[in-house]
Amino acid sequence: MTKTGIFLCVCPSITSAIDIEKTAKSIELADTVVYSHRYLCSQRGLRFLDDCVEKEKLGRIFIVACSEDIHRHVFERAFLSKIPDIEYIDIGKMKNEKDLMDLIEERLKEDRGKTIEKEIMTRDVLVIGGGVGGVQAALDIAEEGYKVYVVESSLSVGGVMAQLDKTFPTMDCSICILGPKLVDAGKHPIIELITNADIKSITGRAGDFNVEVEIKPRYVDMGKCNGCSACVEVCPVILPNEWDMNLKSRKCIYVMFAQSVPLRYTIDKEKCIECELCKKVCKLDAINLKEEPKRRTLNVGAIVLSTGTQTFDASRKEQYGYGRVKNVVTNMEFERIICASGPTGGELLRPDGKHIKKVAFIQCVGSRDLHFHEYCSFYCCMASIKEGRLVMEHEQGAEVWIFYNDLRAFGKGFEELYVRSEREGMKFIKGLPGEIRENPVTESPIVVFEDPKSGRHSEIEFDMVVLAVALEPSEQNARLAEMLDLETDAHGFFKELDSTSMPLETSNRGVFLAGTCQGPKDIPETVAQASGAAAKVCTLFSQINRTINKF
Repeated sequence: MTKTGIFLCVCPSITSAIDIEKTAKSIELADTVVYSHRYLCSQRGLRFLDDCVEKEKLGRIFIVACSEDIHRHVFERAFLSKIPDIEYIDIGKMKNEKDLMDLIEERLKEDRGKTIEKEIMTRDVLVIGGGVGGVQAALDIAEEGYKVYVVESSLSVGGVMAQLDKTFPTMDCSICILGPKLVDAGKHPIIELITNADIKSITGRAGDFNVEVEIKPRYVDMGKCNGCSACVEVCPVILPNEWDMNLKSRKCIYVMFAQSVPLRYTIDKEKCIECELCKKVCKLDAINLKEEPKRRTLNVGAIVLSTGTQTFDASRKEQYGYGRVKNVVTNMEFERIICASGPTGGELLRPDGKHIKKVAFIQCVGSRDLHFHEYCSFYCCMASIKEGRLVMEHEQGAEVWIFYNDLRAFGKGFEELYVRSEREGMKFIKGLPGEIRENPVTESPIVVFEDPKSGRHSEIEFDMVVLAVALEPSEQNARLAEMLDLETDAHGFFKELDSTSMPLETSNRGVFLAGTCQGPKDIPETVAQASGAAAKVCTLFSQINRTINKF
């Protein structure tokens, strides 16, 4: 009969609730040896375990310790090659010694000697979300030889980064950095991009997840369309362009943006008048106005969540006049205005067409606000400084004012960018405005605030006011959390397994986090986290030949 060893960890966090020594002495079972040892998860503790396994010729061991999610892998990595039958009991879930004893005795009665087999693991990977984080994770995983499915809800991969003009702190062209990554992902032989799609269900476990995906119709055959744009030229329906924050128009048949991947057209069926002019002009017969949604089931071994974020509705902050005062815009609207591929061709113009010479940036719109979101949105201070510099580069002699709560310039090169901007004339005003109203004659916004130096009520007219809006959790998070049995934090972002030691893992083994789905962050941190999540996936797959207990 297999000999069993029960090892109880002794450490202050455990012994304060349960008397470990008393429990160890009370266990008297046949073919079972019991040990208690201080800090089993330490190197000394693992050596002690190893010595006991060799000495007692153990075929099965119980680890009774704390925080199974964090510590179990330590013992599995050390002993699974020697002992395939490892039981872990999380003592933190036990109320008292009796509960612990009852559970040990119950587990010991289970005959597990013949139930050990190889773990079956599918080595394909699902990445949910095709922003820069999702694309980076997919590329890293695919380069290690694993098939990757990227499921993206919009028509193209790229996410928010594709809408930006420049990145901070280097002031590099955003799409120049991102574009090649999108092309690489689109052409990679073992990356499949599934765009315009939603996740409908996820079942299974690490190594064997089954995912049902619904692909919404484009009404244009992806296999036939070559992106020639002949259909666009004849389409008579003109609509607001959401990609350009409704500051420009598009046709009813369109691509999201010039560098879209895949570069395939889509018909906005809700607005289509079904004139069929596009169908007549398409030489490849790619138009199919009767296309139906399609369903696919993917079998994958691991999942990377990279669902991104959405932005705060600035009109909720009523005192700032967004939606009422014509020349108050959000920072994403400003990014499209200033971008060379945007609605003004990069010319610094207000929505009413006038040139801009004096701009105010207002921080923390929806963030660090007890009425909306108490958390910091992380990116806003540096984004506004970057955007302010773009104003100064586009218009010689332009004035840039930034109204802020606290300036947070904590990343590599951030402080230097702030200091350089202030030295070159950017004005920083500590304190947020109380109100923004419109000059009825000039249609310019008037910012009402308290001067921090004099303490006096002040009013200054600007050509434009840019609101740095908060990042909010994606609407997908709650639904995916339910499917995957994951926790979200108080704000709705996915909760990591441990913020200090396991920031990429979740409570569901085989599911990893990348980017702003876990909380607000900037592009460099998103990319770093995505590569980290990819490495975690590869580590999981490297364990394919280890043995586990089959229940």
